[in-house]
Amino acid sequence: MWLGELFAELGCQAMPALHCRQGLALAKQLKLPITILIVNPELRGYQQMVRILAAANPGLRVIPIRDSTADGKGVRSEASGTGAQSVLERPLPWENISRAEWLARIRKLLFLAAGS
Repeated sequence: MWLGELFAELGCQAMPALHCRQGLALAKQLKLPITILIVNPELRGYQQMVRILAAANPGLRVIPIRDSTADGKGVRSEASGTGAQSVLERPLPWENISRAEWLARIRKLLFLAAGS
């Protein structure tokens, strides 16, 4: 839920869900347009959820959450193999990342998503 709080701090309306089925139920219940979907592609039902939400929300940007790479950039502008323009990387378990650093990562992510 903390990730949703950071997006809200940057002016986004976040709707965190624990799994794809809950995310689809929220989208159906709230009937709000979705412009950016940040989701773990390892979740069961990921592809079906993306297909359903993309059909209902033309121009939807899908941003997968992945485990970090050794370079520690946090946001990759190319997401080869995922069909996405950007990837949000989880910090490595030993990384100590501040709220300010995560806000910077998310701001960069939103900038990349807006430009693609």
